[in-house]
Amino acid sequence: MSHNIIGAVLAALAGFLVAFANYIFSKKLLVKAPEKYAFISVVRQILQVGFLIIVYFVSARIETVNIIYPLVGAVLGMTLPMIYFTKQILLVNDSMAKNKKEKEDETDG
Repeated sequence: MSHNIIGAVLAALAGFLVAFANYIFSKKLLVKAPEKYAFISVVRQILQVGFLIIVYFVSARIETVNIIYPLVGAVLGMTLPMIYFTKQILLVNDSMAKNKKEKEDETDG
């Protein structure tokens, strides 16, 4: 049983790293090229699904671990931090929109 919990915790930590990498990629692209931001969702999905496939195959090779535990850990590790990361991305987007509006007002006025 402890192998299952350890596997779930390790997968959750790795899932957190995947979520953080997705956040960094999204933030950099939003700042540099906001018109291409929709493209990053495809890359994020590929990264997440690829990570889940890796977790599945690694867990299947370890005989003492039930595959469900690492998969649930991986999904929770990717999903729960995204609540915070999405809020941070929205704050960046809002500040960029505010700066753009201020620049437009300066040129109008």
